[in-house]
Amino acid sequence: MSDAAESVDPEELQRQLSDIKGAMGLAERYPGRARLWLLAGLLVGVAALLVQATFRFHETLGSTAYVAIWGAFSVVAVATLWLVSSRLPSREPPEGAPSWRVVYGSLAAFVVAATGVTGDVAGQVPGLDRALLYFGLVIATVGLGLLVTGTVLAAYRIRRRDRLVFYAGGAWVLLYASWLPYVDLLRYAGVGIFGALFVAYAIGAYAYLTRA
Repeated sequence: MSDAAESVDPEELQRQLSDIKGAMGLAERYPGRARLWLLAGLLVGVAALLVQATFRFHETLGSTAYVAIWGAFSVVAVATLWLVSSRLPSREPPEGAPSWRVVYGSLAAFVVAATGVTGDVAGQVPGLDRALLYFGLVIATVGLGLLVTGTVLAAYRIRRRDRLVFYAGGAWVLLYASWLPYVDLLRYAGVGIFGALFVAYAIGAYAYLTRA
């Protein structure tokens, strides 16, 4: 018994106890951050709805107008990621916690690189399928961002209950992106439907995160 007691590192034990007790809700540990997620969700959702308003004219849009619309949606998504990363918890982060700007900057670089990989191949497919490719990649990146956010929040000692809302959000967004080219309704109205669903998700996530 005495040998077991002597083998316990008091400092390590205290650290483990602090980690257990330190797990708190996002709104409790970082007041105002839940509103930030609501704002980000509304920005992405409204941008998708606006894109859908012009997307219905895809057959008559020239290549320049098409690129401008897709680019605007991408800029909003990337700008939202940057807005989130610049205002997320960064003051005295726990030891080993990753930088939010590095995380979201990597996601932004990924979506730009992924669209560039398509090269001339994208220009050889019909306008609708080309649009679905680009918008699908952006939507999938949003889903990946939510999953990564849930993982990173663990390093900031945010309780599992709150992190689940990001895991669930990432899962449904990725699933939605994978269905986009295969369901007729989504092929023609999928971006707008995503926007409406994402606004609803953002509002629901805010209510969930601010609940005691």
